[in-house]
Amino acid sequence: MFDKAFEFISQGEYAAFSIAIVLGILFNLKNILSFTDTYKKRRIELLKEAVSIGSINGNLKVHFEDEIENEYFRLVHKVKMEKVIRDACIDWYARLNRELSISHFIRARSHLEINDGKLEVKISNFDRIGYWYNMIAGVLLLLIGFPFLAMTNAVQSQSIAGIFVVIGVSLFLIVFGLFLLSQTFSVVSAKRVQEAIEGYLM
Repeated sequence: MFDKAFEFISQGEYAAFSIAIVLGILFNLKNILSFTDTYKKRRIELLKEAVSIGSINGNLKVHFEDEIENEYFRLVHKVKMEKVIRDACIDWYARLNRELSISHFIRARSHLEINDGKLEVKISNFDRIGYWYNMIAGVLLLLIGFPFLAMTNAVQSQSIAGIFVVIGVSLFLIVFGLFLLSQTFSVVSAKRVQEAIEGYLM
């Protein structure tokens, strides 16, 4: 992918070069993340060794077992959740017959609370304002960024630096627009979880 990218730049295809670089990073992201996973797996092995030692205090052993669950959950879902909320989410996931994806519970984690032993969804007015701001701003940035990037090859400029500036601004608008849209996912999932729980309790 990177060889192809430099082939594009040698041919003056600067927009294609930028897209190839971004795609190259995305396609290799799994390998980059696997490096951090190796450290986490080593920590799990150490925790398992500790749990197997018979002389360890019972409460400490329970703590280590909880940490093993936390690490496995983090490895699988790439996020960290408090045990009490995680257990409540898994319980509701089972109660709803797995009809609502566990990913919705995970994305909604910042809006989930435990009150009187029950899982509750809290979406504040600030969250709702943030949702609409991110949605509108994200869409606008994409509507500006993509056409701007598409017109790169039409830019009449003798300066390679100038072309890279245009490409950089375009990619920034696109990436930031996608980032803003991604910030709406937690509210969308929180609403899905709330509707599912309320429908079950009715």
